[in-house]
Amino acid sequence: MADIDAVAHDLGLDARSVVGHSLGGMLAVMWGRAHPNAKGVVNVDGHGRRLPAEYVGIDAEDVRRRVAESDGRVKASLAALAGPLPPPVIDGLLSQQRALAARFGAPEAMFVESIKRTLATEPDGQTFLRPSPTGLGGRILADAEALDMYQLYETVSCPVLVIAGTEPDPGADPELMAAYRKGLRMDLEQLAREQSNITVKFIAGGHGLLFEQPDRLANLTMAFLDTKEHHAHA
Repeated sequence: MADIDAVAHDLGLDARSVVGHSLGGMLAVMWGRAHPNAKGVVNVDGHGRRLPAEYVGIDAEDVRRRVAESDGRVKASLAALAGPLPPPVIDGLLSQQRALAARFGAPEAMFVESIKRTLATEPDGQTFLRPSPTGLGGRILADAEALDMYQLYETVSCPVLVIAGTEPDPGADPELMAAYRKGLRMDLEQLAREQSNITVKFIAGGHGLLFEQPDRLANLTMAFLDTKEHHAHA
């Protein structure tokens, strides 16, 4: 949280609210816990640990097996990117980003630049992914996946807006992810009923809401923060 405050200070920003997506959304909620007088924080589809019970309609043991298989594929893919990256692999990463940009209808240059910023070239000419998938990057991912967001919400007193997608992500196990999205919606709706400072909104789309529904996302965020600003001055 100190990093967020330090960046805001260096940029001369009066940080009374923080908006984040995915891991950034989870960090926004953490920042809100440390700033109880904040105008509000917005978490866009950052949900942390997935419990087997959240996969509605699928047996828990089947969930564990399929999730483990999916996690294994992800870890294998990340491990393959842990060492020096040969030019064909770098070209493949850039092509992947161009394809994602085309799918979302987003600027290609932005997606390409985002992956370039994760590449570090050493003096010897070797290029590595940063943070390392088997080092700091792996630890960040593991910590995010282990975080119980519902316990975190219980400790936050400032206004919180949670925006969640409702659709499975392309490339994922569609049945598994549809079941998870259904269970997640039920849990978030219950959270909003139990905590008056938390508002939950759902948008048709997957984890790429920033690009799938940018106008809807912006409108919900601004309406939420404008309302909190009005209440703060009432």
